[in-house]
Amino acid sequence: MLAIHLTQFGEPEKSLKVVDVPEPPAPTAGQALIQVEYAPLDHHDLLLAQGVYPVRPELPTAIGNEGVGTVVSMGPGVTEVRPGDRVLLPFGVFSWSEQVVAEAADLAALDKSISLDQAAMLGINPVTAGLLVARRDLPAGSWVVQNAANSGVGRSVIVFAKARGLRTINIVRRAELVTELEDLGADVVVVDSADVGTRVREAIGADPVLLGLDGVSGTATALLLDVLTDGALLVIYGYLSGRPFTPDPDVLRTKNITTTEFWMYEDEFLPRLPALNAESARLVAEGRLVLPSAPVYKAADFTEALAYFRKNGKVLLDFNPHRA
Repeated sequence: MLAIHLTQFGEPEKSLKVVDVPEPPAPTAGQALIQVEYAPLDHHDLLLAQGVYPVRPELPTAIGNEGVGTVVSMGPGVTEVRPGDRVLLPFGVFSWSEQVVAEAADLAALDKSISLDQAAMLGINPVTAGLLVARRDLPAGSWVVQNAANSGVGRSVIVFAKARGLRTINIVRRAELVTELEDLGADVVVVDSADVGTRVREAIGADPVLLGLDGVSGTATALLLDVLTDGALLVIYGYLSGRPFTPDPDVLRTKNITTTEFWMYEDEFLPRLPALNAESARLVAEGRLVLPSAPVYKAADFTEALAYFRKNGKVLLDFNPHRA
């Protein structure tokens, strides 16, 4: 059985290997055996491989933080799923393997109208967005500002915020994304430039902006601080720039802005994940949320997939050996 194993923490090109491993044992009571279909290769997977992600498993091991699979068989007493059901792989079950065993209590059947590629990306970005927009209790009509608005998280923030009656200010890097995100439901979209704060004020007037979501960090944080108003909360959930979070302390102090870092698998968030998974699936099934597409590579071609990812971003790994 094919798997992709992390053999040591460090440079992913050297430490991630396609390997042949024994098939998992038959599921015992309360467990299900799952054929992995698609699993993303994303930025957080490489952070884990480098040893800087909050999860640090014993090596060697398969990794992979999310994915979608099909139930093959169950152990005694399982009622949550049945063979043929499509399921998201739960937290703690590494997805980069042809087959895995999971606790059935952590599984729920997905609507099969959701394509495999969309389903594979449901487990992290949309759920992260749902948690982020709830980081502050805001009344309907309130504004939320975010960078990385075209990312999987950013697009999901737009949809989750609208579902909760919130309005979004979205900072993007390319002008051609403006209409695309507006069609998704974004209220204000501005292209990254030094005058973002001025252009946002022209669009929203004197309204307060009390929640900011930073998925880029580095110098990009300054634009969020320009938009946020007195007493705001700035949540740092990503470092796409590759640079640390270094905001101007004078701006934070003058505007009384609080900052906090975010990781979706903190104990306080875990009980909310199943409901957010279900909501994310419903939004995709209804066509209200469309996650950014990604090319598919056979898992055996991991080296090529990783090279593509380094240049272009997320890819999906196909672990089903029976698919052409």
